[in-house]
Amino acid sequence: MPISPPPALTARRAELPADTWLYRVHRKRISSTAFNPRPADTFIGGRFDGTPEDPYPYLYAARTPEAAVAETLLRALPFNRDGLRLVPSAAVVDRQLTQVRTADPLLLIDLTTAESLAAAGATSELVFSDDFVRARTWSSLLRQHNPWAQGLLWPSRSRHPDHLVVLFGDRCAPEILIEHTAWPLEERANALLAGLRAEVPPARRPAKNFDDFFKAHFLQICRILNARQNDWELAQEAASRAFEIAYRKWPEVSEHANPVAWVAFTGRRILNRAYQKLASRPERALNDADAGMPCAGLDVASTTVDKIALYTAIGNLTRDKRECLVMHYVHGYPVNEVAELLNIPPGTVKSRLSAARKDLKHSLGYDFREGGTR
Repeated sequence: MPISPPPALTARRAELPADTWLYRVHRKRISSTAFNPRPADTFIGGRFDGTPEDPYPYLYAARTPEAAVAETLLRALPFNRDGLRLVPSAAVVDRQLTQVRTADPLLLIDLTTAESLAAAGATSELVFSDDFVRARTWSSLLRQHNPWAQGLLWPSRSRHPDHLVVLFGDRCAPEILIEHTAWPLEERANALLAGLRAEVPPARRPAKNFDDFFKAHFLQICRILNARQNDWELAQEAASRAFEIAYRKWPEVSEHANPVAWVAFTGRRILNRAYQKLASRPERALNDADAGMPCAGLDVASTTVDKIALYTAIGNLTRDKRECLVMHYVHGYPVNEVAELLNIPPGTVKSRLSAARKDLKHSLGYDFREGGTR
């Protein structure tokens, strides 16, 4: 889809009558009728969020509960070998599904058909592609040329023909939505996802036996700590010491909501103290002469990333950036799980991933996710 607009963007109208039911998924601490005032940036944000250039508050909802849950939980989630999409349990914790009612009629820009998209000077890429930067640019242009529009209506790519809605807070009455019913998302998610070959597996209970817990998670903790320190031996030592502490406090740790996160957090504190002692010691930068070393003696990333240049660039990232990048892109942890294991907000994980990608692109001359040549 071209980013330059055609001469006119006079879009088709779609009216939502008063008393229309809408559904949205949101954090429990956030009001079900609250608009998000935070503009998106280049890497973080939804398809039609406000931007620094056009900073309108926005609220996403769907015409059905199935579409609301699918749009929240299934975007870019791959199928596994059994043909299922497994949603991390952290994605439903502290969230709720809310049914709201429109207090007044709403005029929306219709983007649900090929004809209505053409009237807006757009193609299906506007509503189906992952290029959110251009989609936000187009949304701002549509607002500019259609001052009557209070939001957008477009089809869900997860559950067609259910439609999705985004409302513009600067063009809606303050009490435009009225909350009706709310459900904890963990109680409703699987029933609503059943027809889409997706589910939220039961949360893993902590192992009551420390030996079983150690065997099941020691390598996982080593990898998490190595992502931060880029020193496999030091990561193993810190993991061992963290498990020693967990053993001494096992009655407390075994009842923790996430014992793995507890051990990872303890190991990170041990690493931080070790790093302070090692900070004054010069480290030899990895170069092409190291390419012949056996993988077992290198950072685990070297067995996954095939190019020594990328491995070197990852090793040169700051600890916070490298930690999030390796956990997310190499070990495959979703952003929410990285946040839970590191005890930081998901937004912090996203910002560190964004900064790490920028640093790697500067070092390598290409986006590491697209590959490249030395």
